[in-house]
Amino acid sequence: MASNTVTAIIIILIVGLFLQSVSKDSKRNYKNEIVSLGVLGTFIGIAMGLFHFDVTHIKESMPYLLEGLKTAFITSGVGISFSILLSILKPQQTKKSEVLSALEVVVKDFNNNLTEQFGDNFKQLNEAVKNMIVWQENYKSHIKQSEESIKEITKELRQISLAKENEQENIQKLINNLVSSSQMVKLSLEETTDIVKENMQLLLREANGRL
Repeated sequence: MASNTVTAIIIILIVGLFLQSVSKDSKRNYKNEIVSLGVLGTFIGIAMGLFHFDVTHIKESMPYLLEGLKTAFITSGVGISFSILLSILKPQQTKKSEVLSALEVVVKDFNNNLTEQFGDNFKQLNEAVKNMIVWQENYKSHIKQSEESIKEITKELRQISLAKENEQENIQKLINNLVSSSQMVKLSLEETTDIVKENMQLLLREANGRL
């Protein structure tokens, strides 16, 4: 990956300056350049991580961010380590106070730049996480309400089904009563018809007898 290439290049440059500094023929100490390369690698790593970082796709962006941070920490660590080692190997060219001052400057610059570069992004990340938590809570509440609504609808459907069953039973009873009543009416008409016939026959007999 690009971050590994950048890390390797900066480390090679730091090692080259270190070897040149400790060489017997060298009249110059490259401690400051070594520290500067470490700081440069820090900035490059942070910039590479932020370049691919997208708060709307946090999960996909995290590998790029971590790769950039890896480059930043490795290069700064190597730079500081070789600077301290160079101060130990060639103390006549470097004072202790200068080493400490250089380290303080490096650490201070690193912290300031880290805060500036990542401050807004981490705020956005925190906001995104908070929004995700709120969304999850709202989603749970929505699911609960949906379940309750489904239960109410199911209950109403059951009541409607029972009402329809009772209605069908009442209709069937009404039909049965109508059939029974029609049969009774039929029987009553038949009986009345028979009585009328009998009375008519009696009247005819009496009329014939008088004649």
